[in-house]
Amino acid sequence: MELPGRYRVIRLLSDKTGFGKVYEAYTKDMPKILKVLREDLSADAAAIKIFQQEATVLGQLHHPGIPKVDGYFQYQTRNGLILHCVAKEKIDGLDLEQWMNKQQYRPISQTQAIAWLQQLVEILNLVHSKQYLHQNIQPANIKLRSNGQLVLVDFGTSIEVVKQYLAQFSHSGEMTSVISSGYSALEQMKGQAVPQSDFFALGRTFTFLLTGRHPLDMYDARKNLLQWRDFVSHVSPTLLDLIDWLMATDIEKRPKTAQEILRQLGEIEQQKVSSNIVNHLQERQFLPTIVKTEIKEQLPLIALLAALMMSLSLIGFMALGMRSPKFSALITQSQASDRKGKIDFFTYQEGRDSQGKTAEFSIAILSTEYKWLLNSTFQIKHNDQVVSLDFLKLNLEQDGIQKIMEYPTEIISVGTATCEGNLAVAQRRSLERAKQVQMLAQKLFKNTSSVKGYRLLNLGQFQQNKCPSNQDITAYQRSIIIIGVRKKSKGVILDEALRDRFINQPFADFKLDDYSLGSVDKFATIPQPIVIPIKK
Repeated sequence: MELPGRYRVIRLLSDKTGFGKVYEAYTKDMPKILKVLREDLSADAAAIKIFQQEATVLGQLHHPGIPKVDGYFQYQTRNGLILHCVAKEKIDGLDLEQWMNKQQYRPISQTQAIAWLQQLVEILNLVHSKQYLHQNIQPANIKLRSNGQLVLVDFGTSIEVVKQYLAQFSHSGEMTSVISSGYSALEQMKGQAVPQSDFFALGRTFTFLLTGRHPLDMYDARKNLLQWRDFVSHVSPTLLDLIDWLMATDIEKRPKTAQEILRQLGEIEQQKVSSNIVNHLQERQFLPTIVKTEIKEQLPLIALLAALMMSLSLIGFMALGMRSPKFSALITQSQASDRKGKIDFFTYQEGRDSQGKTAEFSIAILSTEYKWLLNSTFQIKHNDQVVSLDFLKLNLEQDGIQKIMEYPTEIISVGTATCEGNLAVAQRRSLERAKQVQMLAQKLFKNTSSVKGYRLLNLGQFQQNKCPSNQDITAYQRSIIIIGVRKKSKGVILDEALRDRFINQPFADFKLDDYSLGSVDKFATIPQPIVIPIKK
C-alpha cells in the first residue's frame, strides 16, 4: 500500500491493537510507524477522537524518551472510504519484554534498575506536567534504543479523552477499558485513573525486570499480595521499599509526584556511594569490620572537616597569590571569546599530550541565551521559557555554526550539571546532557564532510563552595558547549592534549577544577560511533 506523496507502507506489524492496524512505513528514506484506525470505526466520532489523541499528546511532548510524531491525517481510498492515520517515529531496538526474553529472563542489576527508573520517571514527570496520563505502562510499551535511552511508547490510551469516550465502545469488547493484566492499578480498572496509576504500573514493571517473572505469577490471591520480594536477593531494602511504595494499594500512600520519586532515587544512590567508600576502605584493611557502621555515620563529618580545612588553605593561598605578579598574569591569560551572532566562539588553541604530540581545539558556547533547565536532561531555558534542543538547532543553523567552527574533524559534546544536589545523580545527568548535545551536533554537522567522529565529555557537577542552585557563579555554568578538533598529530593522546588546552589555554572563567570529573584521573572523552542510515 502506498499513500501518494506521503508514506510507502512496507509491512503489517500488528492488527491486535483494538483500535486498528500498525504498519511499518517509509517517507523518503526514513522509517516510520503508521497506525490506521479500524475501518468499522472510521465513522465513529468517539473512536476517531481517541485515535487522534496519540498525535495530540506526542505533539506536545518533546523528549528523547518519547516518540516524535508526524501527525494525524486522513486518506481516502478508491472506493471512497476515509482512513484515519497517525504517523510517528519508528524506534529502533527491542521492547523490554523482548529484551528480557533475549536475556533468558535474567533479572537486571540494581544499578541498571536505578538508571532505568530515573529515565522513566523523568519521562512521566514531563507527561504529568502537561496534565496527561499514560495509562498503559508495561514492559512491552517501553523500548530500548541502541544508545541506551528508554522510550515510552503507545500513548494512544493517554489523557482525559479516554475517560470521556471509552464507555461508548460497548460494541467492541476489546475497548471497554484500558487494562494491562498484572500491571494496571485497581482504580484504573474502574475507569478512575490518576497520575499514581502510572506509578503503580511502573512499579509492577520493575518487579518483572528485577525477578524475570510476570507479576501475576507472583500474586498470592488468598492474601491479596504480590510476593515479588521472595524472588529478589540482589537489591537493597531501600530500592525494594521504593518499588513497593509505587505499588501501594492505597493511592494516598503512593508518591504524589514524579519529583518525589527522583529525590528518593537520589538518596538511594548516595547511600550506595557511601557504602562503596566503606567497602573500599575495608578491602584495603584500613578499617576493621566492627567499625563499619560508625564510619558510615562519621563520613559526612569527616568530609565537612576536610572541606573546611581545604577552604581555609585555599583562602590563604589566594590572599598571598593575588599579590603576586605571576598570579595576576595567569588570570589575564584566559582566552576571550569571539562573538559570532549568538555564539561565543573561542578559536582553536593547541594542546599537547605527555609525548609532546599536539591537536588543536576550539570551544563553542551554543548561544549564551540558552541554558540547561535545572534538574532536566533535555530541556533548555530561554527568556523564562522552556524549549527543546531542536528549537536551538534552528537558530544555530541560521548563525552558520559549521563555518564558525571552521570545519572541524571531530566534535566533542560536553555535559555539565550545575549545583543540582546529589553528586551521583548530577554526574549521570551531565552524561545524559552530553548525549543530548551530541544528538544536536550530529544534526548540525551531518552534511559537513570534514567531521569524521564524535566524542562525549562528561565533566560532572559544578562544585564550588556556596553554589546556589538558582544562580550561576561562572559565565558558562549551565551553557550548551561543543568542542571542535583539528590538526591532530598521528598517535596523539587526545584526552591529554584536550586537558592541556583547558589548563594552559583556559577560556573565560571556565576551569576544570570547578567540576567533579575534571581532575586528571577522571577526565576522559568517550568516542561515539557515527550512525549512517541504511537506505531501503
